[in-house]
Formats: sequence, C-alpha cells, structure tokens
Amino acid sequence: MNGDRVIGGYALRRLLGRGGMGEVHLATTPTGGLAAVKLIHPALARDPAFRRRFDREVAAARRVARFCTAPVLDAGIDGEMAYLVTEYVKGPDLAQAVHEQGPLSGGNLEALAVGIATALSAIHGAGVIHRDLKPSNVLLSPLGPRVIDFGIAQIVANDGLASQAILGTPAFMAPEQVTGEPLTPAADVFAWGALIAFAGTGRLPFGQGSSEALYRIVHEEPRLDGLDEGIRELVGRALAKDPRRRPTAQQLLADLVGGTRLATATEVVERTWTGRPSPVVRRRRRWPWVAAVGIVALMVSAAVPALWRQAWPYEAGFGSWADGASGGGNARVTGTGYELTVKRGWRLWKSAPVREPDGGVIVSAKATLEEGDGQYGVWCHGSAGSGDRYEFGVSGAGEVTIVKRRTGTQGTVLYGPANAQSMATNRIVAECGQSGSKVTLRMWLNGRLVADVSDADAPYGPDEAGVHAASAATGSVRVRFDSFAARPATGG
Repeated sequence: MNGDRVIGGYALRRLLGRGGMGEVHLATTPTGGLAAVKLIHPALARDPAFRRRFDREVAAARRVARFCTAPVLDAGIDGEMAYLVTEYVKGPDLAQAVHEQGPLSGGNLEALAVGIATALSAIHGAGVIHRDLKPSNVLLSPLGPRVIDFGIAQIVANDGLASQAILGTPAFMAPEQVTGEPLTPAADVFAWGALIAFAGTGRLPFGQGSSEALYRIVHEEPRLDGLDEGIRELVGRALAKDPRRRPTAQQLLADLVGGTRLATATEVVERTWTGRPSPVVRRRRRWPWVAAVGIVALMVSAAVPALWRQAWPYEAGFGSWADGASGGGNARVTGTGYELTVKRGWRLWKSAPVREPDGGVIVSAKATLEEGDGQYGVWCHGSAGSGDRYEFGVSGAGEVTIVKRRTGTQGTVLYGPANAQSMATNRIVAECGQSGSKVTLRMWLNGRLVADVSDADAPYGPDEAGVHAASAATGSVRVRFDSFAARPATGG
C-alpha cells in the first residue's frame, strides 16, 4: 500500500508493476479520477542530462494523438523523483491474454493489427519512435487495444548510438536496433510484425532466448507458419531486414482497412461479433475486449485520415486536456471549462492536445478572472516542455501584453503593457503568422485589434499552443477558460 504518498499532486493508491525505469502506480488525480503514474528511478532524475531529455521527450509524447494510445496527461519532477502520468487503462496486456486465452485469429487478429497500426501512425505523426513495442505494452481495454510507453525508452537513453542497441525487448527488436544503428519509425513497424505474429500464433517469430533471438533477427527469416494467410504477407513485409523495404505505419493501415486483399473494417467488425472462436478460445474465459476490439476497426476507417492531417478548426471541449498539480498551482477540467489556479509568484501554461499547422495559426479563448489578481491569456508557437512561446495576456486591470518567453528567463516584452477595453469575461484572439524570416504577432481583445508587432530575432516556429495564467505579487489567482480554438492563419 502507498498510504498517503503524493507525487506531483497525484495520490498513489497501489503498485501496478516494476520495470527498468522504475515503478508504475495506480493513482488518484487532483479531481478524483484515476491515472497511471510512472516513477523514474531517483538516480536518473538527479542527472541534469536526463532532466533535459525528460522535458524534450515528454513534450513530444504529449503531442501524440489519442487514437489507440494511453495518452500522457502530465509530467514533472517532484523533489528528486521524476514522474510521468498517463491515462489509466483497465484490462489485461496482450501477453497475458494470449497466455490465458490462446492465439487470436480472423477478425480479432485483424482488428488488433488495425488498432496497433493506428497507434503507431499517431505516434509517428508526432515525431516519436516507440522503440519498445511488445505485448506487455499493448493493453486490451473494453474499448480496444491501447499502446503505452511510447517514446519512453528514449528518455533513459544516452545520446550515443551504442545505447540504442540495449534499449527494447530482444524478441521484438529490429535488426538495426540490434546492431546499434540509428533508428527510424521503421523499427516500430518491425516490432508490429513480430507482435502480430506472436498474437496470431502464440509463439515468438524468432524463437526464445535473448542472444539466440537477436542472432536470428539479424541473420534468419521469421517463422510465420500457423499465422492467418490473410495477414501473413503483410507481417512478412513488416519483418524485412532492410528498414527501407518495410511499409510505413500509414501503409499498414491502408492495406488493413483500405485495400481489397484484407477485409474491410466493416467486415472485420462483423466477423469479430459473429465469427466462430477457435477451440482454444472456447475453453477459456473470454475477455470483454474480444468483441470490442472490432469496434476500433470500424472507428479507424473514419478516423485514419485525421491521424496525419488535423481537421481544422480545432475546438476544445477540454475533456481531453490534462489535469495536474505542481508547485506553482493546478489545472483541472471543471464542467465544460478549464481552470488554472496559480500560487503567488508563479506562472502556469498548458498545451492543447493538437499540433499547430504550418504557415501560422490563430488561437482564441474565452476567459474569466474568477479570483485574485494576475494575467491570463493564450500562447502559440511554443512548447510546454521547454517553456519557449509567444504569450498574449490581459491583466485584471485591463492591460494587454505580448511577451516572448524563453526557458529560464523572464521573457522579452514585444508589446505593452497597454490599456485596453476589458470585460468581466474576455475573448482573447492571437495570431502567430509566418512571414518570411519573421513571425507576425497580432492580438485582439473582445473583437478589437489591440496589438500588431513582429519578431525577427530567431523567431519561434509552429509547435504547440495553449492557455496560461500568472499570479500577481500579492497573492494567488484563479482563471476559468470556457473555450479554446485554433485554426490556420491562412484559413481552413
């Protein structure tokens, strides 16, 4: 039992497991929900180089779309303990399910393949490589498969290429990962092939034993006999020794749900619900995800294009935004809004779960200063992980500013403070527009243009956008955001 141990505002309830990085705990969030909290070994958290990697990789992981993944909700360092908070997924992992229920086949196997390929498309679309895709990192929830721990292996990696060879699980490592070569998303595709082969046959395609499996991965062909004929050829291509010959995750999806060789998503769902289970499955207790996993394939047939092309405009209902607490205050979803409570002398900023479009962005929010005094607004062309951003704010006294924030500095004021006509509830609109070698910055307050400046001094480019609040020197502040939206600056 964890008792009343609290890390980063999350109350640890029970230990879920231990691994090479540290421990995973079931925890209660500040708003009473459940989350999985990964605690990194303190020896790592004390390393300044690790802290830099931690911020960088967590920021990238938080950009991953939530399709078939357990998204990163929060992260930080509490004392000497680094922690990472992800959505809690209730259900067995794939290794446990195959062990207890036997191999998958037919629609169940195809739907699983679709779900994991969908997750990889989302992960790769955010510029992240998983590096350790394996059965224990695929959780089978009642709503379908969820991939976890994407990009986390890189957090504990050294910068040298030699370290890449020891990261990952031997039976699912790509040849280039075994030999210590630079990794690309193709390494995850190889792991996808090995994982689907395992799920469909109940055995590892390159056999048991770490050193023996590593040798076979580099020098021998996989054993795929017993795998469903319909998916065997695609798995074989994913397991090509040369990463250039493997399909991308998007191409896997195109073959699985858009091609004519395999079943369409609708057919997958139909067979999943009505198909006859194998004798092995019939003798064992059936997990509730077996039927639900097929639903994912139907959902993916409509959602796949969005994995690599964000639909604009983006409008937040805040339900997918991250709750969390830190030394500076807390953020929480409340009803249909999002609330930042900031302690005296602190500043909080939170990212929207969407990456900015190329060519400039316009973000807007409706916000109310509910308690205390301070400044609040929106930001763009930034990163919650690094702290760099363009910040557009309005104070309780009605003064507006545009500030260029940099990690570890107070920031450079590009405009203001200037008086503007503020209201009890303000609508703040900001533009970060690309214009040659500079960024054009415009701000509107309640429909009126109040600032128009540009930045040509190493300007920031498209990355993340979100909301922020800062307290005055006299006390804390609480700000409620009732809406947030983003769209390309050039329309769309």
